[in-house]
Amino acid sequence: MKTYKLLAADGTTVISTTPGTLGGNAKAKIYDRLDCSAANGALSKGYAEHRVFFADEENAIQAGYRPCGRCMTSQYKDWKSGPDGKESYPWKQLPK
Repeated sequence: MKTYKLLAADGTTVISTTPGTLGGNAKAKIYDRLDCSAANGALSKGYAEHRVFFADEENAIQAGYRPCGRCMTSQYKDWKSGPDGKESYPWKQLPK
């Protein structure tokens, strides 16, 4: 049976028989879709050593990651506009 290493909400690695639905960059704390052109283009430039995977977006957010500006544009815009005046703002990492 194939297994996958996923990053859990608390930042620990868990072994799963189900592949992750999102990828991420552990160094930049960004999560993205698995077909993200920016992430896939960076794999040959050393990005692979910082690559992590998440079961879902909730785990990525709880682990302190923010959305990718290239492949997750609507989530990125919500994150980038910040928490002010919003009823719900799930991201722990705030925009600069």
